[in-house]
Amino acid sequence: MTIEQTIEVPASHQVLLDLPPELPVGKAKITVTPQPEKPSVNVYEAATRLRGLAKKMRSTLTVERFLEMRQEDLRLEEEKIERFFQEKNN
Repeated sequence: MTIEQTIEVPASHQVLLDLPPELPVGKAKITVTPQPEKPSVNVYEAATRLRGLAKKMRSTLTVERFLEMRQEDLRLEEEKIERFFQEKNN
């Protein structure tokens, strides 16, 4: 039996666990894995930034190009998160 739950770690760093009665009595392993904050996607700010870039380039930003650029931004954020965990594990 495995139990997994996502929690907020409070400032006290103390967490109380209530385990289900179905869990057998005896030794158990508890693992805590920090979860990175997911980058919030603010479409308005992203669109404003991209419009500014498009204006500088004196071109019209198409929806397709906007989505391509946003996808690249998200890929870069994922790389940052991956590097964060790699550094934590080294």
